[in-house]
Amino acid sequence: MPNEDRRRKVLIVDDEERNIKLMIAALKNYGYDFETAKNGVEAIEKTKTFTPDIILLDVMMPEMDGYETCKRLKEDSGTSHIPVVMVTSLSDMDSKISGLEKGADDFLTKPVDTTELIVRTRNLLKVKEFEDFLKQHNELLEEEVKRKTAELRESYIDTIHKLTRIAEYKDEDT
Repeated sequence: MPNEDRRRKVLIVDDEERNIKLMIAALKNYGYDFETAKNGVEAIEKTKTFTPDIILLDVMMPEMDGYETCKRLKEDSGTSHIPVVMVTSLSDMDSKISGLEKGADDFLTKPVDTTELIVRTRNLLKVKEFEDFLKQHNELLEEEVKRKTAELRESYIDTIHKLTRIAEYKDEDT
């Protein structure tokens, strides 16, 4: 089953310090480890060393906005599996569709409701935990199939060798 003991890692990406503090304050009692970034470029760099379990990503930021950041994260095989929650003051449908097209998993509208932040974060972390479990389980099954296939191949080759030797010494009268 999923690992209940491991602390989940949350990367909060926002260019406004007060938004970062608000999200950390809302989530700090749930045993998460936090890392922060001020823009998309910094966020992408942080994912290489921090390996978050979820990313809370502001849309409107300098250097690289949240849409482009999300797109790049989802295109990278090392980060594509990490749930991304777009946090935005943009509430129009086009903004949400644009985020979904870039790979966002969920949205939160600013000002962020702390209860909604907690519930959405917890739910996405549960989904990711089970996805990670299934991925690990599938990898173990693939290894077992490879091992069994190698055993069968070896057994098959050994049987063919034995049958070949028997055929070489066969009595013409039998």
